[in-house]
Amino acid sequence: MSSPESRADLTLAAAVRLLEPLLPLLLREGVTYPRLSSALKKAFLEAAPGVLQNSSIRINDSSVTTLTGIHRKDVREWRSGGRPRPQARTFGAVAGVFTRWSTDPAYRDRRGRPRVLARKGGPGTFEALAASVSNDVHPRTVLQELVRLGVAEIVEGAEDADEKIRLCVDAFVPRAGTAEMLKLLSDNVGDHLAAAVENVLGSTPAMLEQSIFADRLRPKSVEQMNALARKVWQGAFHEIVREATALSDQDAGREDADQRIRVGMYFYHGPDLKL
Repeated sequence: MSSPESRADLTLAAAVRLLEPLLPLLLREGVTYPRLSSALKKAFLEAAPGVLQNSSIRINDSSVTTLTGIHRKDVREWRSGGRPRPQARTFGAVAGVFTRWSTDPAYRDRRGRPRVLARKGGPGTFEALAASVSNDVHPRTVLQELVRLGVAEIVEGAEDADEKIRLCVDAFVPRAGTAEMLKLLSDNVGDHLAAAVENVLGSTPAMLEQSIFADRLRPKSVEQMNALARKVWQGAFHEIVREATALSDQDAGREDADQRIRVGMYFYHGPDLKL
C-alpha cells in the first residue's frame, strides 16, 4: 500500500511543473543539467537565511545545512565568500523612461500619443524625462539603450543639443533573444510566482493572483480572445501607470518609501491538455 504524498512531495511536483516551460529554453541556450544544478545550489543557499530568520532560528553553518541538505563544507565556503547579486539599474531606468514617456500627459500630444522630444533643455525634454525616472543612470546611457533596443530613434539634428527623439513602439518588448527579454522573463514571471507563493503560505491580505481558463476553442476564437485581452490591458495599463507615477512622485524621498509593486496581465494559448 502506497503512503500518501507529503506536503514536500506535492510542493516538489508543483515546482517541477513550473520548470517544464523553461527546460526547452535552457537546453536550446546550452544550459546543461550540471550548470542548472550548480546554480540551484547557490539559490538555495541565498534563500536559506531568510527562511531561518522568519522561523526565529539562529543562522549558522549547521542550521543552513539542515534546512537545505547542502554539505556543511559548501555552506561554509558560501557564507565566507557569498555576495548579493548586483542590480541591473540600467534596464530598470530604460523601462521606466519608456513607461512614463508613453503614459504621462506631460510627454503626450493632444491625441494621447508620445510626443517627439528635444534631447536637451528644460522641462519636457528627453533629459528631463530621464532625470525624473532615475538619477542613477545618465540620460545619454538611457537613450543609447532605447535606440539599441529599437524602442526609440533620433529623427533629426546633427548635434546633441538639436536632436529630436521619437518613441517607436506601443509596448516595451525588446527584440527576441536579447538579455533584456530574459530580464523581463525573470522579473515578470518571478514576481507573479512570488505573489502565488505568498498566497500559498497564507499571506494576509492575499495577493491579487487570478486567471481565466477556457478550452475547446477554435483558432479563430483564440484570436478573438487575444484581441480582447490586449484591449482590456491597454486601458488598465494607462490607468495604473498614471496612478503609480503620481504616487511615486508623491512618496519620493520619504524614509518609509521602501516598497515596490508590479501589476501585470498575460495571455497564453496552446493545445488542449490531454487527460
